[in-house]
Amino acid sequence: MPKKVLFLYNGGTIGQVPVSDGQDIVLTPPKDGKQFKVICDPILKGFIRALNIKFELVTTKDSTNMTPNDWEKLIFRIKKAQDVEKYDAVAIVHGTDTMAYTATALSLALHGAKKSGLRIPVCITGAQNTIYEFGGDGKFNLENLFRVIQCSIDLGIADVLINFWNRVLLGCRAVKVSEKNFDAFHSTAYPDAGYIDSNGVTIHPHLVHLKKDSSKSLTLAPKFGRGVVSFELTPGVDPNVLLGMITSGGISAMIFKSLGEGNVCSEGQYNLLPLIKQATKEYVTPIFITTKFTGGNAVSQHYEVGVQAIKAGGIPCYDHTDVAVDVKVRWLIGNGFCSSIDDFRKAMATSYAGEMTEPNQKHY
Repeated sequence: MPKKVLFLYNGGTIGQVPVSDGQDIVLTPPKDGKQFKVICDPILKGFIRALNIKFELVTTKDSTNMTPNDWEKLIFRIKKAQDVEKYDAVAIVHGTDTMAYTATALSLALHGAKKSGLRIPVCITGAQNTIYEFGGDGKFNLENLFRVIQCSIDLGIADVLINFWNRVLLGCRAVKVSEKNFDAFHSTAYPDAGYIDSNGVTIHPHLVHLKKDSSKSLTLAPKFGRGVVSFELTPGVDPNVLLGMITSGGISAMIFKSLGEGNVCSEGQYNLLPLIKQATKEYVTPIFITTKFTGGNAVSQHYEVGVQAIKAGGIPCYDHTDVAVDVKVRWLIGNGFCSSIDDFRKAMATSYAGEMTEPNQKHY
């Protein structure tokens, strides 16, 4: 009997249509999902013996306009699909600009802070070209979305995955690395969960969560806090400007994308150490220190400038992607998991959904 799959159209380039704007052609979100569904139908029919796929429109908007409110909408839709409607999987098409953010948000929210109740695979894809463009990656990625879904169901996977070009990635470990290459998403600090080649789809079960409890309902941690700001540390970042933002109110947390593995300026008028100390001690505003380099590890233990930042109160973010740091900090705040700087420090050293490698641990 075919497996039930909910197919959510969540906007993005893959479904956009070209519109004339003077002498230029601009890709624009369609008014509805009817045209997109029509072109998808032949692809979906190719899976008719194995998958019973139901198409559903969520939004057609560009993913640049996605917000945590959109994440929450998808989270609750997935819960209903699993617990009420008894779908075997959820497939999502999404814009590439914020796909990694959504995938990380879904991973954290669906696995939750306790034992995960996710029992189905949630797979996401998008494209650099529209699905209407000849020679593009739209149809290729969409077809492989359902091949990955089929493989994931067979393996009993209960996780959030991204398939893009020939890669299958753990959603909370993925980052976009190119705005034009078809091979646009990589897992820079974690092995690819699988791959797609002429032999089909291969997924490595030891790199993903598998279904464990077939009766457990999905307990969500679906909220995302506000007031999180992120800065790329460059020579000359003024600590007084950053402190002014904190003292003016409305800032829940700051993320520093460091110049290395957690290194922060510690000399002269641009010394950020006093700011970190005052923010964390006096204003109880956590300062998270990550790296702007994809595949980096902000452990802050090899250089004096990194060690000093942690001693001043900064929170190391290890091998989280910068995307995962941003989403996870919002998730921790929104769900009220942390009430002190030390709580945040422990949380960033904890893997809730496979989003980081815990200190002294290997990849699970």
